[in-house]
Amino acid sequence: MKCLSIITICFNDRTGLERTFASVFAQTTRAFDYIVVDGGSTDGSLELIKKNEERIDRWTCETDEGIYDAQNKGWRAASTEYVLFLNAGDSLAGPEVLERALAELEPRTDIAYSDLQLSDTRGIYRTKQYPSQIGSAWLMKESVAHPTQIIRRKLFEEYGGLDQSYSIAADYAFFAQVFWTSDPVLQKLTTVISTFDTTGVSSDAKRTEQLRLERNDIQHRYAPRFWYVLYHAYATFNRMIGR
Repeated sequence: MKCLSIITICFNDRTGLERTFASVFAQTTRAFDYIVVDGGSTDGSLELIKKNEERIDRWTCETDEGIYDAQNKGWRAASTEYVLFLNAGDSLAGPEVLERALAELEPRTDIAYSDLQLSDTRGIYRTKQYPSQIGSAWLMKESVAHPTQIIRRKLFEEYGGLDQSYSIAADYAFFAQVFWTSDPVLQKLTTVISTFDTTGVSSDAKRTEQLRLERNDIQHRYAPRFWYVLYHAYATFNRMIGR
């Protein structure tokens, strides 16, 4: 029985979609469902999806309200226990990745994650390492990228999915809400799951301030006591050094 759905969202990124498809179709296991959610592309992405529809379990092509609306459509279309978001442009880190990752996945795990390969127009340029145990202090300054997370689908049902009031940090908001308002079982996998395309929207340097503001709001919302202590410690430090 399949326990994982891979969800790929796309909008006018045929080149990135080809790269994502190649990595998914090359897997040594087919113990997963594959769901593609296209936002109404006009660049040939739809034709590419139709060309490969025999290898896709479910797909849609319709206008949406952006990345997080598309991802919400994706997990709602899934019927498996876990989901993995692999957006167009992102790719699985090798043909045996899912076979190894699923073998590692423990039954009690709510969110599994791994280190992450980072790529840009030059190709893979480094591997981002995450801690084996995630704590509040780390989460206040870092985040776990979505293509490295295998998430129990039930969590999306319990928390209402990705909060579309955040235009750039809804994935962080979801992880933060689950982490700070419940007691999720987290598991770091030794298998590096994905390669993340850092040329996407969330990595755009022009949106750094927007990302900071959204993450600040998320932290204040879900970890108010921790946020208050950290904020005032930072302010005190700045006064001490004369800023």
